[in-house]
Amino acid sequence: MNNSIDLRQFRYFLAVSEELNFGRAALRLHISQPPLSRQIRQLEDQLGVELFLRNKAGVALTEAGAAFLPEVRRALAQAEKAVKVARAARGSGGGQFVVGYTTVFDRSVIPDVFDDLRQGFPNWQIVTRGKHSISLVRDIKNGIMDAAFIGLHTETQGLTAETIHEEPLVVALSARHPLARKRKLGFDDLRGEPMFWFERRLNPGFYNYCQAFFEKIDFKFNAIPEPPDHHIMLGLIAEGQGIALISASLQNVKRQGVVFRALKEDSAGLSMGIAVTYSERNTSPVLRSFLDLARERKAGRV
Repeated sequence: MNNSIDLRQFRYFLAVSEELNFGRAALRLHISQPPLSRQIRQLEDQLGVELFLRNKAGVALTEAGAAFLPEVRRALAQAEKAVKVARAARGSGGGQFVVGYTTVFDRSVIPDVFDDLRQGFPNWQIVTRGKHSISLVRDIKNGIMDAAFIGLHTETQGLTAETIHEEPLVVALSARHPLARKRKLGFDDLRGEPMFWFERRLNPGFYNYCQAFFEKIDFKFNAIPEPPDHHIMLGLIAEGQGIALISASLQNVKRQGVVFRALKEDSAGLSMGIAVTYSERNTSPVLRSFLDLARERKAGRV
């Protein structure tokens, strides 16, 4: 039996640990669930310990898994750093610069700086990765990402965050929904409606921001689990299975059977924003140019 453990297994373990769901972890890794489950079982066999408790509700880390997790993060961060050092020492003055972006917004509102960055640093590999904001922040802290466009109000302790874009929320609902006849909606219209909503663990900062607003106006709704992909969610909305509050830019994602309605002025207290986030300790020569471009090209200006 081959007892060697590779970095791919570490990445698989990390994804399951952070998602606590094999299905979501598989989507994040762009693989199907069966091979992911097999790799995790193989890793447990190689280590001789059980890393996850599995039940119908999902998965949870065992004591061994919780102890293993920070070591895996350190190992992956060190491996990424080793790759960067090797590439930077190729003699061409190049390297790799990794930028993340939140998938909560339509990509069109992310400042388009990448072509100019590649032209300014032709010997560098400029890599972009789309993830949840909380994962982007974690990757920057772990040293495997240089900067990211994250959604507000994500917690960013220890990092610098500069707001570059804000936009309102809109209501997405089935074209057959009775509320679709109205041009604008208030939260009174939405009380008790089944509404797709995310789990707090996916972004505690934004979740707390929204909950504080809902409590202030005494707004209650019937929360249903939000799918991991907006295209899937819009399909369910078209079928009449629920409504959603989404960033205004996601109206660019056209879906037959779905309409979008603005919130009334006295109900528009919620907004979403994008911030460029990075660590002041990052010494990459590309970072300063990237930040200058992002500041110059704030969404909607260029």
